[in-house]
Amino acid sequence: MEYIYLALACLCFSVQFIFNKLFESNSDGTYNAGTWCSFVTAFCMLVYLLPSSGFKYEMSVSAWICSLSYTASSLLCTGVTILALNRGKVSVVTTYTLLGGMILPFLWGVIAYHEEATPEKIVGILILILSMLSGLLWDILFENKKTDIAAESHEPQRKSGVLFHILCLLLFMTNGIISIASTASQKASDAVSSGGFLLLCETEIAIGAMIILLVIGLWKKKTGNRHGFRDAWIGIVKKRPITPPLLLLLFVCCALYAVCNGLGNLFSLQCAKTMAASIQFPVISAVVIILGALFGRVFFHERIEKRDLASLVLASVGIVFFMI
Repeated sequence: MEYIYLALACLCFSVQFIFNKLFESNSDGTYNAGTWCSFVTAFCMLVYLLPSSGFKYEMSVSAWICSLSYTASSLLCTGVTILALNRGKVSVVTTYTLLGGMILPFLWGVIAYHEEATPEKIVGILILILSMLSGLLWDILFENKKTDIAAESHEPQRKSGVLFHILCLLLFMTNGIISIASTASQKASDAVSSGGFLLLCETEIAIGAMIILLVIGLWKKKTGNRHGFRDAWIGIVKKRPITPPLLLLLFVCCALYAVCNGLGNLFSLQCAKTMAASIQFPVISAVVIILGALFGRVFFHERIEKRDLASLVLASVGIVFFMI
């Protein structure tokens, strides 16, 4: 049964990136849009979490510290995800995000909890890092040689670049911090339940997103936009009329992302009851990275070029070493 839960978790975590991309393609691809997405996603999660908790919050010092770290990283991660998807491929964004949530918690576990770092895992980590840097190194060489790869691949514009990989590195760091904060919250001596911690985080994310949108609205108004507050909340679409159906589409994309993410976490928790974490999380990472590339190809017609394939192969090999 645990393998069914594992397969369902992989599917849900993979599909969530489709809704992220759909949101980005129908928004203006800015951090403002990403913050709006964070608010809607948190709101949808709270609709489920609040009643299931009996409208009660669990509090502790460690929960507050970890939830604030989780919230800050999540708000940055979601916004940067939209910025990155606006500049590059789903497969690359997926790879950086998943590996950040795998590598950094492992290193944190070795440093903070004195977990074992076997030679195989160290080799796996090095290969995983190489799988990420390979694309960045390729783009640096690309710019130095002034080679028009986009023209050769018949794409309308170059789908990657140094700025894109910098954004992806931010995703790597922020998603890793989210995983570390989640782990630390459950290992603390005054830990609250996982559901209580998630409720606290989603509440803080909703409040934080509202504050950011308020600041963006004030800035827009100060720079001469008399509709600054309105534009901060609904002016997140590309240069076309803002219509109720379009706003509904954006809301549905965020809501479906929240559903996929919530179900993925639920299936993952069920799987964790009987399966070793050293197998569960590397398998999820490997499958989601591969499915992310396939879904990008099928749904968004993203070419899987040689450098993308090399990065995927390296990531898969690194994950295999990590599981040994």
